Amino acid sequence: MKSKLSTKKKIAISVFTPIAALLIAFFILCVVTVGMYSPAFLGRVLTHWDSSFSDYELFPERIIQAGNNTYTYVKDIDGDLSDMSINYNNKQVSLSKFVEDTSTVSFIIVKSDKIIYEQYAGGYNENSINTSFSMAKSIVSLLIGKAVEDGYIKSIDEPIANYITEFNGKEIGNTTIRDLLLMRSDIEYKEDKFLWFGDDSLTYWYDDLRKLALSHTKLTDKYEGKFHYNNYHPLLLGIILERSTGVSVSQYFEREIWNKIGAEHNASWSLDSEKCGFEKMESGINFHAVDFIKIGSMILHGGYWNGCQVIGNDWINESTICNFPIDGAEYEGTFLDNKNIAYRYMWYCTPSTQSGYDIIAWGKSDQILYISPDNDIIVLRTGKTDGGVSNWVETIRNLISNL
Repeated sequence: MKSKLSTKKKIAISVFTPIAALLIAFFILCVVTVGMYSPAFLGRVLTHWDSSFSDYELFPERIIQAGNNTYTYVKDIDGDLSDMSINYNNKQVSLSKFVEDTSTVSFIIVKSDKIIYEQYAGGYNENSINTSFSMAKSIVSLLIGKAVEDGYIKSIDEPIANYITEFNGKEIGNTTIRDLLLMRSDIEYKEDKFLWFGDDSLTYWYDDLRKLALSHTKLTDKYEGKFHYNNYHPLLLGIILERSTGVSVSQYFEREIWNKIGAEHNASWSLDSEKCGFEKMESGINFHAVDFIKIGSMILHGGYWNGCQVIGNDWINESTICNFPIDGAEYEGTFLDNKNIAYRYMWYCTPSTQSGYDIIAWGKSDQILYISPDNDIIVLRTGKTDGGVSNWVETIRNLISNL
């Protein structure tokens, strides 16, 4: 006599079957990922998934030493600024409350080379470590300009194959350094569409970023020379900097910029792994807030700061200032669509409240170094998230107009 399964057992089996299938499929995906990339990459995405403001604690790092010629801002704190009214998201609050309510951890305003406002929140203080996210790309731009000035790179119009010999005879080798700086190459970049199988995850979590950049040679004609954000660009620029200067990117940054701007504290640059030791060029500069804002002071003064010409004014102008009005078609479909913000050599540019232009280094979760030469003002904002602010650039621009 044939046994019959109980109704409960039948239901259990019917439920178990799709769950088992999903687990098997997930296991296969994991095996494929390890085969294509590495166990370390899979481990990182499974344990952390999305990037975080505290990721500098996860990655190995290369220390960027502060030099002896330090610079300390004079503090001329304007006590009235704490109560200054800030309008955002149809709200109106005081500046101090705005900082506290928006996941901001550091907010510094420098005017006429003096700190007039300084606030820390969310458990952070002046000795806390902040991270750059994509503000690091603006530093990469500065380093390329310095390498050109120093003669390590002949011209940004050179094909990248001149420095990355693995690309000799390949179409990608004809891409110029300028194409990379402008985010206008034909190198294909696919944002994450399915789990971790996308270039966003790879260029952030992979433990051998040199290998990743050198193996990613697929081109596409769909960008038609227009702006398209691509994290392979700073990786390739990092390889070019290493090979042209003969030192690590961190060492070059320390020697040519960090020491010269008068940094008071050591910084660091997160690495892909101890074994490979390549800087996370798309992100990962870690710093004390009061030091990073000195980058802004140097830009504001045309490359001159702390008693020396750190980078030539010609490069500062060429790399940061865009032509306005901009061609809207250049940015159609991107995060800059209809924002009246343009992209130059890994810096953003927008009309100021005066007659000139403001310059912005900008990273995920609205890490912002906002430089307004016409107003002689620099604002640095770092934060754990964007704090729900719909438009940080507009909010800071409006703040500056009232100072």
